[in-house]
Amino acid sequence: MSHSNQAFIVARADTALACDTYRNISLLATGLLIKGGPGIVYGYYISNVAAATRFVKFYNKVTAPTVGTNTPLLTICLPASSAANVYFGPGIGFGLGIGIGATQLVADADATAPAANDVVVNVFYK
Repeated sequence: MSHSNQAFIVARADTALACDTYRNISLLATGLLIKGGPGIVYGYYISNVAAATRFVKFYNKVTAPTVGTNTPLLTICLPASSAANVYFGPGIGFGLGIGIGATQLVADADATAPAANDVVVNVFYK
C-alpha cells in the first residue's frame, strides 16, 4: 500500500490556497487518518478501476476511523471503472479530523474491503 501527503495549489478567484494532498493508490476498508485535527476538504480525485461499484467514506474523527463501526460524514459512490473529481469552493469542514476508508458496499456498517489497487484517491485538504 502506498500513500503520501504532499502540497497542492487550488486556484481560487480571490487567492491561491495552498492545500496538502493525501494520496493512496490502494485504499482499503482499513480506516486511515488523513489529518488528526480540524480540517477542511477542498476537493478530491478518486478513481475505481474495479469491475464493480466501490464506496469511499470520509469520517470526522481525530483518530483513524473503524470502517464498518464509525458513521461516515460523507459517502461517495464510484461506479465500475469510473472516477469522481470535484472541487468544493468553500470546502467541507471536519471539526475533529479527516479520516477515510473504502468498501465494496454502501451500508455504513459494511467493512468489506475492495481488492488491492481498486480505489485510488487524491484528497486536497487543509
